[in-house]
Parts: sequence; C-alpha cells; structure tokens
Amino acid sequence: MSGKQHWRVAAATAAGASHLRDDTPNQDAVAHRVVEIGHGAAAVIAVADGAGSAPRSDEGSRVAVDAAVASVAEGINRRPAAAFSEVMAASLVRYAIERAKIEVERYGRRHNAPARELASTLIVAFASDSLMTAAQVGDGAVIAFNIGGGDAMTLCQAHTGEYANETTFITSRSRPHEIASVGHASGHDYDALALITDGLQNLALKMPEREAFPGFWNPILHDLAHTDEPEAVPARLHAFISGERVQSRTGDDVTIAIAARNPQKAEEGRQ
Repeated sequence: MSGKQHWRVAAATAAGASHLRDDTPNQDAVAHRVVEIGHGAAAVIAVADGAGSAPRSDEGSRVAVDAAVASVAEGINRRPAAAFSEVMAASLVRYAIERAKIEVERYGRRHNAPARELASTLIVAFASDSLMTAAQVGDGAVIAFNIGGGDAMTLCQAHTGEYANETTFITSRSRPHEIASVGHASGHDYDALALITDGLQNLALKMPEREAFPGFWNPILHDLAHTDEPEAVPARLHAFISGERVQSRTGDDVTIAIAARNPQKAEEGRQ
C-alpha cells in the first residue's frame, strides 16, 4: 500500500472575520506531506500562526511550515523505521523547529525583512503506525485521537503569557527548539492526529483544560476516516471554518490539519 493510501490528510486555512474587515491577509499557514517509512508511511504536518503585530508574518508562517515539514520528511527518509524511538522522534521534530527559524531568518535577509516582521508560532508533528510525535512553540494545539474508541490526548503544552493573546514565536528566541513542548502518543492506541491554530481553540477545546471537545471533532474525524472520497474533505473543511458557525465565534485566522489512518489499513493490521 502506498503512503497516500496508508494515511489520509486534509487541511484548510481561512482568514478570520477581523482580517476580512480590515482587508489584511490570512497570517496562518499549513503544510503537509505523506512519506514512506519502512513498509508503511508517516504523515507529516505543520501549522503556524503569524503574529498579528508583524507586518509580514503571513510570509514568515508560510516559510516556517514548509521548512518544518521538509525537515521532518528528510529526517524520516534518512533513518530506518526501527530507529524511531521517542528520543529519536523528539530530536527530529526539535530539529525541524530549529530549521524553520533558520529558514525564516534566511528569507528575511533575502527580502530585506527583519525577523520580527516575520514572526509566527509553529507546531510540527508526524504520525506513523507505531508513533505520533509533535513539537510546539506558541499557542494552538495538537491532539491524538482514537476515532472508534473516542479517546483523545493533547500532546503538547501551549506557550501562553500573563496577558490575553500573549504567546511565543520561533523568531523571538535564539534557540526556540530548546523551549519547544514535545509530546508523544502510541500509533497503536491512536489513529488520527490533528493540529489547529489558536483561532479554533475556543471551539475545538474544552478550556482551560485544553482537552478535545467531542462535539467539534467527531464529525470531522469520521468524515475523513470513512468517506469514499477523501480528496473532497479539504473543501468541506474550508467551507466549515470559513462559515458562520466558526466565523461568528472568533475574529482570528483559523487553520486545521488532520491525518487519519486509512481504516482499510487498520483492518489489515488487525488480521
């Protein structure tokens, strides 16, 4: 089974209501890739939320997610599947944070933009049959799910400050990979992984516990896992997050990315 058949990935991003009113760009970004790993595959995902006060943060967030996904994918390709212990996986996603900061700063030098004008948060994660691992700098959330059993686990701690909307950006620290929150989940116990930027936190999470809110997640997860046309899910996700139900409850940009193991592959693994 090829990687794309092994994992289904869907993602969408939309400008928030306040950005639409002010005619400012969507400062969120998302990237994903499915890569072969041994006889299986891994889904690699990253989301970033550009700082509202940074005039070119939409560019910075795009560079950050592209660099992070490329770094993890390259790291997976260089290592045998058996090498992916939690320690090795943590090193992989921390290095992706480091590479993202380097690439954002390099982009800034090429385009005459100080790093502070490109500031963004970053979450990068990968999901394989045996292990899910994520690293997070800033706000947003990354959650592992068992779709059939209904279990969910938030993998990383968000960086939030003393004041509302205060967070940490990868460009605001000299070594952001060292302060990144890293978490793991067993790929045997969980079959889906989801990332969101903070525009969706109050809808998708029970606060302040930061636990997944089933009423938000269950329809989305079941759609991706069980549809006969997974390639149509991103359009449905975009229609949902840009629709009235979401836009009336948040003024911020909103981004969601989900990887779900193909249920046919899961059934083959149980046989």
